[in-house]
Amino acid sequence: MKDYDMKKLIIFFFTIYSVVMAKSNTQFVGNIKSYKVTSNLIEFKLDNSRLNVYVVDSNVIRFRYTNNKEFSKAPSYAVINDEKNKVEFNFDDKGNYFLLSTSKLNVKISKSPCRVSIFDKDMNLINEDEKSFGVSFDNGKIKCYKKLFDDENFYGLGEKTGGLNKRGNLYTMWNTDHPAYDNTWDPLYVSIPFFIGERNYKTYGIFFDNTYKSYFSMGASNNRFYWFGTDGGEMNYYFIYGPDMKKVISSYSELTGRMPLPPMWALGYQQSKWSYYPESTVRRIAQTFRDKKIPCDVIYLDIQYMNGYRVFTWNKDRFPHPEKMLSDLKEEGFKIVPIIDPGVKADSNYFAAKEGLKKNLFVKYPDGVVYQGEVWPSWSYFTDFTKKEGRDWWEEKLSALLNQGVEGFWNDMNEPSVWGQDIPDIIQFNDNGFGTTYNKIHNVYALEEAKATFNAFQKYSPNKRHFMLTRAGFAGIQRYSAVWTGDNVANEESLRLACTMPQGLGLSGVPFIGSDAGGFIGVPSSRLYTRWMELGAFTPFFRGHSSINQKDKEPWAFGDEVEEWVRNIISLRYELLPFLYNEFYNASVTGLPIMRSMFLNFQNDEECYSDAAQYQFMIGDNLLVAPVVDENSNFKKLYLPEGKWFDWWTGKIYNGSQWIIVEAPINQIPFFIKQGGFIPMQNVEQYVGEKKMDELKVVVFPSAESKYNFYEDDGISYDYKNGKYSLTEFESKLGNNSGTISIKNTHDNYNTGRKDYLLKILDTENVSSVSVNGTKLKKYSDEENLNLSSDGFYFNSKEKILFVKVRNERNIEIKY
Repeated sequence: MKDYDMKKLIIFFFTIYSVVMAKSNTQFVGNIKSYKVTSNLIEFKLDNSRLNVYVVDSNVIRFRYTNNKEFSKAPSYAVINDEKNKVEFNFDDKGNYFLLSTSKLNVKISKSPCRVSIFDKDMNLINEDEKSFGVSFDNGKIKCYKKLFDDENFYGLGEKTGGLNKRGNLYTMWNTDHPAYDNTWDPLYVSIPFFIGERNYKTYGIFFDNTYKSYFSMGASNNRFYWFGTDGGEMNYYFIYGPDMKKVISSYSELTGRMPLPPMWALGYQQSKWSYYPESTVRRIAQTFRDKKIPCDVIYLDIQYMNGYRVFTWNKDRFPHPEKMLSDLKEEGFKIVPIIDPGVKADSNYFAAKEGLKKNLFVKYPDGVVYQGEVWPSWSYFTDFTKKEGRDWWEEKLSALLNQGVEGFWNDMNEPSVWGQDIPDIIQFNDNGFGTTYNKIHNVYALEEAKATFNAFQKYSPNKRHFMLTRAGFAGIQRYSAVWTGDNVANEESLRLACTMPQGLGLSGVPFIGSDAGGFIGVPSSRLYTRWMELGAFTPFFRGHSSINQKDKEPWAFGDEVEEWVRNIISLRYELLPFLYNEFYNASVTGLPIMRSMFLNFQNDEECYSDAAQYQFMIGDNLLVAPVVDENSNFKKLYLPEGKWFDWWTGKIYNGSQWIIVEAPINQIPFFIKQGGFIPMQNVEQYVGEKKMDELKVVVFPSAESKYNFYEDDGISYDYKNGKYSLTEFESKLGNNSGTISIKNTHDNYNTGRKDYLLKILDTENVSSVSVNGTKLKKYSDEENLNLSSDGFYFNSKEKILFVKVRNERNIEIKY
């Protein structure tokens, strides 16, 4: 036989051998051999692995598999609250299977082989393992296979492009710096391994608590099963039952933490650019906002404020007196938020580098050599945020900037990102004392940096709310920081993503979200910029941002006409701040999104799941927003769910359960008030806190009966945690020919300073008299005279709007 033929034969045999060995290395979990029940835990020993089942709540069950001798003792980075009071459950041996029952769920665990099926209380099947496969182990890789139903859809999965429905696609969880991403790119900056399954308008959630690189194949390339898995760690997931989608999200956020109330100024408009420098430029930008009467609260400083990109420093040539600049701008109502990158320049003369090396705070190779990655400062060290001493040190470094007067931090490049995008996977991390490699920590590096940043706020400024913005994150990031959707592009595709991606993040437990309005990379047309600013005004986080070496994108950069349009939409945002802040409060309590996908509020309405409906959303329960995401269109097709809806711009009232087309001039974004809704508003101010707001305006669209709870506090401190806040209950009732609105203070431990209410009551007819607590009010002939009075009413018969002004009292009843 020729040598050539022999070589081919050897290669052939090795190929066959490799295929056989690869196949044989995949093991599916086998038969249950024994079990033990302790408290809320059932421990199963299988013939080739272990399974622990935890009853976390009546609707939350945790499943944890390993083929190691024991489970990892390292704590979760994401879950902070999975230990509750004992949950009542029953566990019975049914012969061929075990049955675990709570007040909400029945979990059937088959014995041979071990497979899980989950039913509701009435034994309707919700979710089950694919019977042939279940959970598999393959050389450290783990997968869980779930039966895929024909009518099953999936939502969430954090920061993902594409449509809201994730069915039919494969997604990767691996924080990635990918500027100028398009509608198909995956993965991106934030990884949240949590999704919501929906079938027959009933929902469940699965949170895969594993920080390694993971994958979610939601029926991609097959119609038999969907699967999720990882390159390392354990198969550790929480099954969360609704059936209401809001219940799923709320339960998930209870596990991973909820957004704390931000300072109210963080809801205002924020202006950024790569990069505002020197100091004179920052002052000019600030003064231009004030001169042009365009409201703004925050100005960002990008990397050029630092000395050679050295974190924790100022370039004294560009910013010779940072404390004075910060103080002066604060007097004008501006808060300065500088960028913070995790790379510490490897400079032997740089204090941070010297300290970090001396204190052994930077990550290393296995041989003890400190790792260096190249980024903006050139070769840099990286702090081990999984080490308490590393976090403590970072917190102390940030405190110097806080003491100088900065009001927040913008954490960037924290995927972490280095040139080449290939940090060696052998880099060592402390992992809270358990020790691990980069593969486990990559996805939570930004989360732990955010934790250190948040701790700096708490430690060095304990009763003052600060603001944090992050590009990267993991499940639980909402308990520390707002998130923006990274380096987008000034085009129509990114405008549409600016509508859908924040919705996806909201469904994944992150309420404080937004995009770079106007697009970070490239130059938008004046129409595209205007439409984006309109959308931005209704997203929770509202920031205009722009890349370096391109046309400015401040509101005045596109000409006088656009400047006027944008001034008006930003001003409307400030008028709506009481309403928006109330929704932030609700999100902090419930974990629900502020910017809500239509199907979240109208779960049983098939139209709300349509592709077209994903380009509109609800703010809370009462406001429907339908941005124009086609640059050149002056019309919007939108869907109105059941009920009645008031068009903010035209005053027209529409019946719901229908698609409509409305005119949308370039300077207007369509939005509607739902019947039964209340929208609290205030006068425009140039920055939060500029004016004393002694009058609260409330737009009311009365229904037969509806209630609205309105929250207020000082917007600055944490005193609200000690009960220093105000809650006011508004209630509306409609009779045959009359209506009643009552205002009741239900928690009165904060002085709002309010003197009166001005109510704008929509869709009223033939109002001849109005009484407050039994006393008739004076009637005025126009709105202007009413505004000058202390109380009274004015009825606009043409527009069918009743204006009522009343003094603030603890309990008010208005009859008309």
